[in-house]
Amino acid sequence: MEFSNEPPRLLQSSAGAGVNGLINGAISWSAFKGLGQVPLSVDSIAAPGVTALGNAATVDFALTFIITSVAFFVFRGSARKSSIAPSALKSLTYWRMGFRVALQNTLLVFGGFVATAVLWQRFVGTLVVGPVLATLVVAMLAVLATAIADWRTRREMLQAQATAS
Repeated sequence: MEFSNEPPRLLQSSAGAGVNGLINGAISWSAFKGLGQVPLSVDSIAAPGVTALGNAATVDFALTFIITSVAFFVFRGSARKSSIAPSALKSLTYWRMGFRVALQNTLLVFGGFVATAVLWQRFVGTLVVGPVLATLVVAMLAVLATAIADWRTRREMLQAQATAS
């Protein structure tokens, strides 16, 4: 990653997000491939069995925290190698800044996911799909979580150094 003082764009995160979508899609496929049909969701919080959105929730929450942490170290590392990066950005610490952003990003994804799931269940209800579509749903949500985590992390780091200056 090359350092830039320009505000990050969501599109800049698309390559890494695509790779994470492929990886998490492959993992989900291994869980879904033997099933004839996979429910996207069911009308019970304690439902037994595998659901596509239940799988996606677990993936997204863990992935958001991990990607935010990795993005923090990669972006700070590229800033430290750059001659144009402000010293405030180079001196950001993980436990003071990165961990806080990782929690914020994870809670944002969690809140958005729960709100969407409640509305989904209210208006759509239980919907059963094939294993390929279930895999694509998980992969798509992994792409979205990765892109948001990477973009927000770089944005928060640039804003933090701007206020410190």
